[in-house]
Amino acid sequence: MSRQVIVCLALVAGLLGAAVAQEDYCDSSLCDPGVQHIGCNAKNELSPDCNEGKKIELTDELKKLILDEHNNYRNQVAKGELNWLPTASNMVTMDWDDDLAYLAELNADRCEFEHDQCHNTKKYPNSGQNIASWATSGDSYEVKDTIKTLIQEWWDERHFAGPKLVKKLWGKYKALHFTMLTRSNASRIGCAMVQYKQTDFLWVLLICNYSYTNMIGTSIYKEGAPCSDCKSGCDSKYDGLCNKDEAVDVA
Repeated sequence: MSRQVIVCLALVAGLLGAAVAQEDYCDSSLCDPGVQHIGCNAKNELSPDCNEGKKIELTDELKKLILDEHNNYRNQVAKGELNWLPTASNMVTMDWDDDLAYLAELNADRCEFEHDQCHNTKKYPNSGQNIASWATSGDSYEVKDTIKTLIQEWWDERHFAGPKLVKKLWGKYKALHFTMLTRSNASRIGCAMVQYKQTDFLWVLLICNYSYTNMIGTSIYKEGAPCSDCKSGCDSKYDGLCNKDEAVDVA
């Protein structure tokens, strides 16, 4: 039987117990006026609209894979391996954040390929989000390969980025998944995955939330020698990046 594969993307992607949700996500200060937070009165269960829906548990191994994919790509940019982009002096190594992952899971629970309107936290009041989906006509898939494929789709937008975009981000640009992936001060990430059936395809949805978003009018990263502006020093594995605990401004 032949297999067909479809990949979709959208910008603003662990099973985490309800114990993670300690913050009052109904606090109106977290969102713009009139906007409801994805975590406000959330049940953390799949929507009844999820046809044959299933949460994909992001094990420690899969979390590490997501981090490695992001940090490998970030390191390439920081070290100037993309010769049409400047090197980065202040890009931080990403680490996992359970609160961001919990909120990504609440969005994924809807089995809908769209952003939630607000997923901020007190700690990360300007959080970002990347979404991607993949579909197959088959009955199964390899989770690791699918994660790599979806993150690579964000990375592939690097061809639409240039030095001007690095210096000052503007909206409705084809590289906004890539810029979210390589935002220097987005040092934390949390993701979630679900699968469901729709139009005779098995769909997989990946949602990743980040500690900072694509803020229009700001730079993606600071140009300069790799790691030269890292107060905490360079990461031992990703030598073009700051250590994961580098202090960053996310306000």
